[in-house]
Amino acid sequence: MFQKSLSLALALILSGMICVTPVSARLQTDQETQRIAKVKERISVISLVEHKRVVITRRDGTKLRGRVSEMTGVSFVITDDQTDTNTTVAYSDVTQVKSKGDGFSTGAKIAIGAGLAVGAFITWGVIYSRSCPTSLPCR
Repeated sequence: MFQKSLSLALALILSGMICVTPVSARLQTDQETQRIAKVKERISVISLVEHKRVVITRRDGTKLRGRVSEMTGVSFVITDDQTDTNTTVAYSDVTQVKSKGDGFSTGAKIAIGAGLAVGAFITWGVIYSRSCPTSLPCR
């Protein structure tokens, strides 16, 4: 009786281990699929701008700089600006995508902020001067 119970318990434990392994593998596959989809989306957005430079970091840590010149279902081609060589990169091999020229430079941000401040000050001055009666000095 004890041997039957022990063999049944071992069988249940082993079957539980077999069932759990594919679930974690499927989760990893889903995460990998989502990551690849994000990389594809980012590359397709960057490739819409004809001369936009991009920096790609691969799984092995190497970085590729250039422009996206071609896209397929599983890979894309980066053309290096300096050497004019083409490198085919699989979406699954990419860990990070950065595009040069994203956003404004610090100087441009400062100029925009200063322009907004001057515009607000002029608007306040115009409104304040219109609200004062002309016979009395406004303070």
